[in-house]
Amino acid sequence: MNAMQRVVGREETGGKAAAVRAAAERAFLVNGFGAVTMDRVAREAGVSKATVYAHYHSKEELFGAVVADLSERRFHGFSAEALDPCDIEASLLTIATRFLDLVLSPEAIALNRILIGEVSRFPVLGDVFWAAGPERTRVQVEAFLRRAATAGTLSVPDPRLAAEQFIALARGEIHLRSLLRLEDPGDAAALAIAAENAVAALEIQLSGLK
Repeated sequence: MNAMQRVVGREETGGKAAAVRAAAERAFLVNGFGAVTMDRVAREAGVSKATVYAHYHSKEELFGAVVADLSERRFHGFSAEALDPCDIEASLLTIATRFLDLVLSPEAIALNRILIGEVSRFPVLGDVFWAAGPERTRVQVEAFLRRAATAGTLSVPDPRLAAEQFIALARGEIHLRSLLRLEDPGDAAALAIAAENAVAALEIQLSGLK
């Protein structure tokens, strides 16, 4: 089992593992990735270094767990499986809104900036981040699109591609502008407009949308 596979599911572990993730998140957000050591995380969490390594085999894996943990917190237990495949527009709007609430959150913006600044020195960060965040989102969206296609309410020749395109449409320009401090990521009106535009664009793209 590689580091990316271990990340998925680890964030659900409570107790000391949760304390380690919380300490790591605080340390990463303040100091970046490279400057944080596992010793520091252990001290911040009030556990031994051995305990940290018992849950997370490397600092990169711990970073991925922090990303996955953030996704779980921002989604508040949300799952695309709970959406109605027969109400396409409302369901897609919910997905886009939840996605933007996640990626435009202060923590996610900060972690993205850290990743961009440090991935050249720590290449594995890209793989870990992708598996813990964007890939998990893509899988959920793709699963919903497949359900909608099965229900006969949506015609999607390539559900994976459609999921990737919808996520890109939702992220749009607002995400990059927020990363560059050109936009207030907390602007609820801008978020709502971005989500609505993503759904409208996908409606145009998928002629079978009813």
